[in-house]
Parts: sequence; structure tokens; C-alpha cells
Amino acid sequence: MASQVVSAQKRYRMSLLLDIYGELLTEKQRSFMQRYFEQDMSFGEIAREQGVSRQAIFDAVKHGEESLEKFERVLKLVETGWADYLAAGLTPKAIVEKLVAIRGKMIAGNGASDELDGLIKELSGAAELEESSSPSVSEG
Repeated sequence: MASQVVSAQKRYRMSLLLDIYGELLTEKQRSFMQRYFEQDMSFGEIAREQGVSRQAIFDAVKHGEESLEKFERVLKLVETGWADYLAAGLTPKAIVEKLVAIRGKMIAGNGASDELDGLIKELSGAAELEESSSPSVSEG
């Protein structure tokens, strides 16, 4: 069986995304991803520990990665940095609480696109506030 090699850069990014968006994944996805990316366990080791197939672990991790990247494409919390949100008074705990509530509504089929749009707008406003308060440097 070929060994799994994950670059340090990818391992760091996935760990960061897990810290920020991990609560939005299923418990199993989050657990498998933490073991794989943060504890450096192989799919086979996780599978033996959990009593499931290696393929099940692979699929859960793959889908988890896709979900985390999708959350980042929409919310851009890693790209813009937590500091921007903290400076605007949006604590990580408050953001996570909002995201978890939206996730619950999405799972329940109650729709949450307006709430998600509102959170995105709120977070975008925080980023814009930070940008407008930063001194600009003009080239000349």
C-alpha cells in the first residue's frame, strides 16, 4: 500500500480550517480529519481504531476537506484573518455560534440563505472597516 504524504503546508491549512470551521462538519468527519491532519494518523490506523473501512475514512476526509474549502471560499475567515474580526468585535465564539445555528437550519431544511448572507455581509463589513482604518501607502 502506498504511503500517504501530506505536505506541511496542506496539513497546516487543514488544521487552521478545522479550527475555524470544524464545528460545521459532522462529528465523525471532524474526528477523522483531526486524527489524519493533526495527529498524523494514516487512513488505515484510523480505520482500525474506528472499526470501519479505510475507504470510509478516505471518503470522510475528502468530503471534509471539500466542505472546509467551500466554507472558506464563502466566508474567507482564513484569507482575511481572525484579527480583522476581533478588531471589529466579532469574536470567534460569536462567529461559530452563528455558523452552527445556520448549519442547523440548513440541515433541518428550513433554509438559511438570508441568515448566511447576513453573516457574510456582517463579516465583509468588518473586513472593510479594518481596510478603511489602515493607513494607505501611495507609490510615487
